[in-house]
Amino acid sequence: MPAALLAAAMPAAAARAQDSPAWPEPDGTLVLARPFGRSEIALRLSRRVAGAADTLTWNGVAFLADAGVGDALQARLTLDPEADGRQASEAGDPRGEPAAARVRSLRAGRSWAETVAPLAWDGPGAAAGPDVILHKRIALGLPGLGNAIEVQAGFVLSRPAAAVRFEPLSATVPAEFTEAWRFDPATGGLDRLDSAPGERPQPVILALPEGSHALGIWSPAPPAGEADAPRAGFAIRPVPGATRLSCVFRVAQAASGAHDFACYALVGSLTDVRAALRSLTAPE
Repeated sequence: MPAALLAAAMPAAAARAQDSPAWPEPDGTLVLARPFGRSEIALRLSRRVAGAADTLTWNGVAFLADAGVGDALQARLTLDPEADGRQASEAGDPRGEPAAARVRSLRAGRSWAETVAPLAWDGPGAAAGPDVILHKRIALGLPGLGNAIEVQAGFVLSRPAAAVRFEPLSATVPAEFTEAWRFDPATGGLDRLDSAPGERPQPVILALPEGSHALGIWSPAPPAGEADAPRAGFAIRPVPGATRLSCVFRVAQAASGAHDFACYALVGSLTDVRAALRSLTAPE
């Protein structure tokens, strides 16, 4: 990981912690904001989705669909993914335990927040899923990159699993974002994509047709000397009325305990997002 990213540590002196989380706003929300370009990036975390983000805006446009809890910018997990296995998510299934009751802790500063909450298993087989505790840090901005949203996610498995698809960052983008792009780190260029399902090794971007607003996702390669560490794939998948972007890590024979990942969402115009990816993937 680039040294600049490692240097972006949480300002502990500014932190505040609650044994029983108290949300800053009466409706159980927390807004993180940071200026970028001619506007500001605003990300709202919400108790109703267990601390996931239910809105993301910049320059007058919403980057997240708003049809239900599944549209939040959140973490997800799938057991036995090749067999369409059981799924769990941060925001949770409304048939399960209320999301607000699952948030165990909240720490926040002006442009970052940390939450701890168990994932909620979806569907009738939910009771059979192992306990998975999510420790997540989300922050706006990196040194020199004001349009980056950093997500550090730690999934703590209560028991081993034969195969797991971890999604530290999943964002459901409105249908108006019709232009799909692949970023090539080798050339710094963009290639058009169709929105067919699948995971790709290169970062992906969704944009409005005119390129005025775009959302991309990226994750750094494992450090040298960690050849066995999982590498990120970037998925784009149509869902009803929207398109989902995901940062994906597949792990076979996943041990019990913590599995830690870092992913980044990049916000702005298509030009802004491309410039950020070029900066992040430039040789050191």
